[in-house]
Amino acid sequence: MTVRADPLVHTDVVPDTAPPAASQRVFSIDLARGAAVFFMIAVHTLWMFGSREAQADSSFGHWVHVAGQGACAFLITMGFSFMVVRDQRLGSALRRGAVILLVAYGLNVLKFIVPIYVFGTMPEAFIAAYGWHSPLTLTQALYLIGTGDILAMAGISFFLIGLVRHFVTHKYGVLALAFGAVGFSALVRGTRIGYPPVDAVLDLLWGTEWNVYFPVFPWIANILVGMFLGMVYREHGRDELALLRAAGALGLILLIGGGLVTMTDWDYHFNDFFHTGPGGAVYLIGAGLCVFYLGARFLAVPLRHQRGFRAALTYLSRHVTTLYVVQWTLICWAMGLIGYQTLGVWQVAGMMPVMIAATLLIEYAVRRAAGLMRGGWAIGDVPAVPDGVPRGRGQPD
Repeated sequence: MTVRADPLVHTDVVPDTAPPAASQRVFSIDLARGAAVFFMIAVHTLWMFGSREAQADSSFGHWVHVAGQGACAFLITMGFSFMVVRDQRLGSALRRGAVILLVAYGLNVLKFIVPIYVFGTMPEAFIAAYGWHSPLTLTQALYLIGTGDILAMAGISFFLIGLVRHFVTHKYGVLALAFGAVGFSALVRGTRIGYPPVDAVLDLLWGTEWNVYFPVFPWIANILVGMFLGMVYREHGRDELALLRAAGALGLILLIGGGLVTMTDWDYHFNDFFHTGPGGAVYLIGAGLCVFYLGARFLAVPLRHQRGFRAALTYLSRHVTTLYVVQWTLICWAMGLIGYQTLGVWQVAGMMPVMIAATLLIEYAVRRAAGLMRGGWAIGDVPAVPDGVPRGRGQPD
């Protein structure tokens, strides 16, 4: 029996005092990543199916967009896991980064090119949203393939944080780099040289245009803060309460400090969620840490010993990247039936659980079919550590 791990999520966490074969999961981290699965599907369903009125003129749309800011917490958990994974080799981090980049741009082909050129089902309204019309030119098709989302940002970040983990050994050095990344982004954001191939790379690093949704700077700061928390966790003997105390205290400081800075010039510091200035970046990190802390403190206690819930949460956490790929593919392909931004508030609210269920079922089916073709099982009865938390053997996808 084989359980395949997610390439973006390090899950083979080993206690310092445990035997080499042992494995242990951090429940609060699994809780954050597992919850992120539901929020990301809901938000993307709203973006692609919800009408302008449903998104901008309703309380429902407003709160779903607020929930979508959980991307910060997800990146923080990614950085945490990066510091507590068994395999700390630089080469491993570089290989992961390369794999994630391939997945990111392969997803763009599935999202855009397949429904446009293979199925012929992409709504014209979606094409028109870019200011284009069918048929697309080669340049326009390449623009869609080159769109930078959170996976592209994560892939590039793995190259950088691999170097950080290899050369920076003190937790406050890593935290200083997080703030340095925010400050650096303020100096270079939006910089281009006027040569399109190079500008495309620069946009991935610090762009402010809509060809890139998650530029590496300042978003990598979230990952670096997560790495800092991972180092705190390890220094305190892998004490989850120490992790939560550090997350809560740091989150409150950054939330207040970033909020105060942002209020001095809202348009500059928080012009939009994806391309924030330094104040907005710090504020979002603080908000992500506070949400993580509150969720873990108030939900982890009653849910920690629910074996079935933990098993489901562990699965979601381990496979968040493949779930991300499936849900985006499903949503973009479904636009051929539903249309682009056509649903009202109640319709899009009803569509969210449908898309969540469809994503989980399709991801399960694909993973199981792949496992059967390899001569094993993709998922099934999972061996557990003594506290009942399911675990895998740590193979990459």
